[in-house]
Amino acid sequence: MLLALASIILIDGTGFPTLPEIWTVFIFGAHSNSFAWGALIVIVSSFSSLCGNFLLYSLVKFAKLPHWIEKRMKQYTDFLIVKDERLLLLNRLAPVVPYTGAFMAVCGWDIRKCAVYIFVGAVVKSSVVVVLSWLSYDNLRGDLATWVAIAAVLIVISVSMVASLIYKRRLRLKGEPIRSP
Repeated sequence: MLLALASIILIDGTGFPTLPEIWTVFIFGAHSNSFAWGALIVIVSSFSSLCGNFLLYSLVKFAKLPHWIEKRMKQYTDFLIVKDERLLLLNRLAPVVPYTGAFMAVCGWDIRKCAVYIFVGAVVKSSVVVVLSWLSYDNLRGDLATWVAIAAVLIVISVSMVASLIYKRRLRLKGEPIRSP
């Protein structure tokens, strides 16, 4: 199950959305009364997220994107309030940057900072998912616990998406000029 979770998160990190939070709930439910199981899920999730982002980073560095795509990506990050590696932390709360590994490569961000931010953000996010799941499984019965945990995770994801949309909309309303690199 941990290998499946690692694969799902690795695929998600390279750019194909798989909703790993939902999978985390189901996988946690297999041994919901074990603290060690929850800790393993957090560790596997965090390292998989790191690996997925760095896999995409490596692919972009190796393959080189067309100049016009790189230019648009840089313009997009210049448009945001946070323009550097800290976007990786913000992205865990409000997903404003897709394909973060590609942005790391194109924008020339410090790889060590990126690794720390990705890992810390993944630990926090997966811990929240595991704690919500644990609370659900610990306080509710059987199948209901799974659905309540999934609902809680979907609410967190929805709030993140709404926050992202509000953030992007406020930037557009500000009319901040886009600086060319």
